[in-house]
Amino acid sequence: MRGLAAGSGRAAGMQRALRAWKPVYWQRGISTQQIPSTSDMPIKLENPFKEPPKKCILCGVSVNYKNVQLLSQFISPYTGRIFGRHITGLCGKKQKEISKNIKKAQRMGFMSVMLKDPAFIKDPNICDYKIWE
Repeated sequence: MRGLAAGSGRAAGMQRALRAWKPVYWQRGISTQQIPSTSDMPIKLENPFKEPPKKCILCGVSVNYKNVQLLSQFISPYTGRIFGRHITGLCGKKQKEISKNIKKAQRMGFMSVMLKDPAFIKDPNICDYKIWE
């Protein structure tokens, strides 16, 4: 009988202790003071190694099938094939427009189909390719 009363008294004492428990801030490393705005916090900076986003060189420029010198910049000087987007760096919309205008200029007779016009071979490269001389 006595052991039973002592056991129940201990349990009741534990419950009272748990109810009365409050966290102590200094024990957990939590400060109750406000941090001033000029503290030694790190400043968020942009990544200095981040490359600027690539932009389409023809966005905002109207492309016409009669402008053979511009269109010849996007074809191979030896085979006459149209360069892809990974070489020209154009957006999808302008690449499709360039391709359509090149095909139209070839059908109309403004451009040759098999090779680049020799008058335009020495023009500066817009695309990212190298000409072997």
